[in-house]
Formats: sequence, structure tokens, C-alpha cells
Amino acid sequence: MHKVVSLLFLFVFGAAATQIHKDDLPSKFIKRLTPLSKQNNNGIDWCPECVDTFDTLIYFVIDGIMELGIATTCNDLCNYVTQKSTNPYLPIICSIGCDIVGINEFIKIATDIDLDPIYFCEKLTLCPVFDNGDAKFLSFIIAPPHAQAYTKFVFDLSYQTFNGTGTGQMLVDVQTIDGIKVSSFYLIEAKKTGRYAERLSLDTTPDPDCESAVNPCEEWFPGVYNVTVKICNGECGSHHPHSQIYDTIQRTFQIDK
Repeated sequence: MHKVVSLLFLFVFGAAATQIHKDDLPSKFIKRLTPLSKQNNNGIDWCPECVDTFDTLIYFVIDGIMELGIATTCNDLCNYVTQKSTNPYLPIICSIGCDIVGINEFIKIATDIDLDPIYFCEKLTLCPVFDNGDAKFLSFIIAPPHAQAYTKFVFDLSYQTFNGTGTGQMLVDVQTIDGIKVSSFYLIEAKKTGRYAERLSLDTTPDPDCESAVNPCEEWFPGVYNVTVKICNGECGSHHPHSQIYDTIQRTFQIDK
């Protein structure tokens, strides 16, 4: 009976943990034009793959726990992930992370109801942790500053770090005229001291398949749009350890009639 209750607990709360991120996917209007950069190292960098495959891995891990039971091994659980997934990286990430922390801690981490991808990968030691980092925006230019809808606006940002950064995130939020959420987040791998640049594009082409009465979508009405960008250690807004907002910057652009 205790085993059944425990499994139900893992299913309900583990599913809730993945749902948080499934409901908060990046906007299709915003694209990152800057290639993901990382610090030079001689080993394989599993951090981006771990963060990118987080939702899928957690789904299969929870499914595996339900199927195999709580009393299992890393090999059993990760073999289950191998059988169910078509992504070649998932079994590797599962095996590396589970072997490092052990099966009990791995299950505990994976079923955390408030889990976020960066913290998960840091707990598995696949993403580096650095809590004494800093970052300060130096510039944020939007071009063109105004144009009609259907224009692709380009966001050019630069920032500087004196101490280096931990594994983090850049969050871009566009405050729209009609209140439809347009935001995206991007992994910022741990950085050494220096200056860095990011370029993004915002496509203001209305969705041609929009059924506003059923599922409202952004139509890019004329007006002034506020853009807020945050650079963070860890996931922006996370309450987990190794998380903080380094800096925030705001700019505006205008869609003409």
C-alpha cells in the first residue's frame, strides 16, 4: 500500500513539475540569432543538451518510475529511457546524472514539484555552478526603432562580466498592446571575465491561422511596445539555490499604422 501511495505521489507531482515548463514554451515570434557559445574545454559539454532535453527526460523518468517501481537501479531506469526515447542524448544524460548522485537522489531531484531545467542539470553536476558571478548590460539597440507590422525587428545587446558568470538564462519579454504573452528564454552558459553580445529578432507578422475567438494570438496592433531583457544566474525568477537576476534593461519600439 505504501508503495502504491508513493508511486501516485511521484506521478502527480512529477507530472506537475514538467507541466510548468510545457506551458511556458518560448514564443515563436522571437528567435536567437547568436550561436550558443561556451567556454573552451577539452571535455564534452553536456550542459546545453541537459537543459534542452529536460522536459522529455523528466517525462520518461517519471514514466519509468511508475512502470518499474521505486526500488530500481540507475541501469534499470536509464535503460527504460533508452527504450522509450528516440533522442540519443537522453540515455547518456540519464546515466551520467544518475550514476553521479545515485538512484535515490536522482529520483528525489527528478520529482521535485518546483524543478527548473538549469537547477536540475546543476544538481546532476552537468552544468557548472558559480555564485560569485556578475553581469551588467552595456547596450540594447532595437532596429528599426519603428516600422509597420510584418517587420522583423533586430535586438542587439551587449553585456560585461568582471567575475564571470554561472550557468544562467536570458529572458526576453515584450509587453504587447493586446496583452498577449510574447516572451522567450535562452541558456547562457557559464562565462569568463569579458564582454559578450547577443542578437535576437522579433517577427511582427500576425499569425495567418489565428482563430482569435477560440485561441487569441498576437496581431501586432499599432502602438509602442516595451521590451524587457533580464540576464540571470540560474533560471530567471527561480527560488532555487544558485539563482539571481544579474541585470535588467528596457527599451521600446513602435509599430506604425
